[in-house]
Amino acid sequence: MADLRITWVRGAKQVGPEELIGVLEVHADGSCRALFAERTEVEGRSHIRLARTVWPGKDSLETRWWSLVLDARYKVDIVRNGSCGDPLLTVDVPRITRALLELELIGASTMIAVDDGPIRLLQP
Repeated sequence: MADLRITWVRGAKQVGPEELIGVLEVHADGSCRALFAERTEVEGRSHIRLARTVWPGKDSLETRWWSLVLDARYKVDIVRNGSCGDPLLTVDVPRITRALLELELIGASTMIAVDDGPIRLLQP
């Protein structure tokens, strides 16, 4: 995972269940980046706290942040709105899919949990 648009955040380990989490940022122009961390190393153990440790905020109203959960191979297991707060709609699926493909993050069982329809399964 040598893509410069992917940042790993490390911190002091806290008590709690371990899980690799992340935040996907997609801009209106399709550019994207992602943050990853071990949940127990993030203050408050939430996706939004992870985003706020590195990114100062969104640069426009069209920028979207979505929560990620990673598998053991550092590929995305699920994309959801989570604590980031942006709705994840069916219309967003192509933008998310392009971003995940570009960042090489689609795994064997990547799912997108849309708010307005059934879960979408992506193929690597």
